[in-house]
Amino acid sequence: MSASYTSILDFIYTSEKERTSLLPLFEHFQSLELPIRMVKIHRRNLFKRYIRELAPHVVVAYDLVIPRIKKAGWRGKTIYVDHGLSPVKYYAYRYDTFHSIDLLFYPGPVFKDIMHVINPAFKNGLLGGLSKMDDFVSQKINRDVFCGELGLDASKPIILFAPTWGGKYNADWGIGNAKYLEGYPNLVISPHPADYRAAKKFKAILPKKPGSTDSLIKLADVVISDVSSVVGEASILGKTIIQIRLPNYPGCFPVPDKRKSGTWLSDNQLQKFINVSDPVNRPFKCAFLDKDWIMGYTCEPKDLIPTLNFACAKSQTFEKEQTYWNMQNCYKPDGNTNGRLAKMILNFIETGELKQLE
Repeated sequence: MSASYTSILDFIYTSEKERTSLLPLFEHFQSLELPIRMVKIHRRNLFKRYIRELAPHVVVAYDLVIPRIKKAGWRGKTIYVDHGLSPVKYYAYRYDTFHSIDLLFYPGPVFKDIMHVINPAFKNGLLGGLSKMDDFVSQKINRDVFCGELGLDASKPIILFAPTWGGKYNADWGIGNAKYLEGYPNLVISPHPADYRAAKKFKAILPKKPGSTDSLIKLADVVISDVSSVVGEASILGKTIIQIRLPNYPGCFPVPDKRKSGTWLSDNQLQKFINVSDPVNRPFKCAFLDKDWIMGYTCEPKDLIPTLNFACAKSQTFEKEQTYWNMQNCYKPDGNTNGRLAKMILNFIETGELKQLE
């Protein structure tokens, strides 16, 4: 092993979702036999010595963990690997923390476009894709066995409902719309981890582990979501998709932001983007861009079952839309994402330079 790589690289997280996002890349680095660690950052332990002694380079999947460790006394370089594929949500790069990251990996070209609208001077980004994509695109499932485990009929269409978060804040968001699918055969509900408890009241099959959606997307014939990353992931596999149209979504314009400080944009700049968001006529308009993130059928919640019946009959295809957005959402989901990310991270550690590597 080169002496340049003797420094430890730490992967740090605060929640299970972050850990899951980082784990495939962490395991790839383990295969290179580098001295790395996976470290959980507890809020109550922020001023413990182990945080000040983190590696000189850390990899994160959540921006707020960065000011926390800096407040605790850590001084080093930050590397950001995103955990999702939704350009509709407004928090993409609108916070100060993103603009001080030393190496930021864009999931796909559309996210690079968003950053350049928000901050044209930002130079610390490279195209990286999603760490989880290697396992996602290569994973094989046995339909008959999996359906047997879930109590589903493998001979009929499998329906996956996997919405974004927000159900505990608003009955019309996320998991709350499962009520419109009640009684539909072969229905699996995979709620956002934040809404897992709320989902248990609906009479549908739930995954054993909150947030474990990948294998269910593989299994499903029709995927129903809204502005969740699940839409982008299902599109990569060419699944039939239904996107639920709502007047607003959590984390999207014009819904007020729950985070009240540390915003990169001025109030006037932000208001301009809110003014052109047009949630009624363009509910899937990308935050900060004049593009609509649509990869399948769209309908209001009350029309879910007739739209689902239509989709199961495959009355319409969205190959053109999915081909376009697959290229925009996720950079090269070819099974070698973690290899590329590792090359670029190691080059950054060794030379301090940002360089797009394949």
